[in-house]
Amino acid sequence: MHATTVLVSLLSLTGFTALATPVPSGSETSGDHINALARRTNVCLAEDGAIKRWAVNIDNDSAYNKQCGGGCLDNIRGRCGVVTDWGCERNGLDTGLYRFKTSAFCSLNDMTQALHACTGLTINCSNGRVD
Repeated sequence: MHATTVLVSLLSLTGFTALATPVPSGSETSGDHINALARRTNVCLAEDGAIKRWAVNIDNDSAYNKQCGGGCLDNIRGRCGVVTDWGCERNGLDTGLYRFKTSAFCSLNDMTQALHACTGLTINCSNGRVD
């Protein structure tokens, strides 16, 4: 019994009193505020043909590129060669929207590696319809 009293005294002196912090009442956790977080995802789609069409969305594009997609474009050219019809715009959430064409020989893995070199992220490209 004496050891328990000594242990409790030592714990309270060393700052472990937070373990007994009361839970907020229902009114304090009732949703009086709105959490403004939004789920964001990076996307890379390729549409096969004689010329491959690409659609890439990169979250926080300005963190990776001074000009919209500029650094990524250099890496894409390095992996895939000639890039035509390059278009890039940023939406209000700072998502870079890249649209462009490459030769049919530019593989999904080539593009995944080019985007990784640009952003440090692994964005797995897949086949799909590019509108």
